[in-house]
Amino acid sequence: MSTQPVVRPSRRGFTLVELLVALLLFDCALLAFAGNAALLVRAQGVARRREAGIAAALSTLASFRSRGCPAPVVGQASPAPGVREFWSVRSSPDSVRMFRDSVDYQGLAHRSAFVITSAVVC
Repeated sequence: MSTQPVVRPSRRGFTLVELLVALLLFDCALLAFAGNAALLVRAQGVARRREAGIAAALSTLASFRSRGCPAPVVGQASPAPGVREFWSVRSSPDSVRMFRDSVDYQGLAHRSAFVITSAVVC
């Protein structure tokens, strides 16, 4: 009695389950990259608003300083979307003009602000 060995066909390729698991892992990685990209775009927008606010504040202060001793005044502006600027010129008893420029802008989670102050002796 001669018995022939059982020949199993060689396994080529991947099974359906292996392919589904690989696709699931690939999708998770793509979602992580998309989330990081969205966060970077939002952070770039915040940086643009902050930069616009700084430029506006410095321009306003330079404008007031170029006038020498301007009269006391208060004002506000919106130099860019999501950016608000408030400025004031006050006089002090020792003939000094105090400039104050505050800018607030929309940050990632909440509104952020900064203040620039300067003085000119009259």
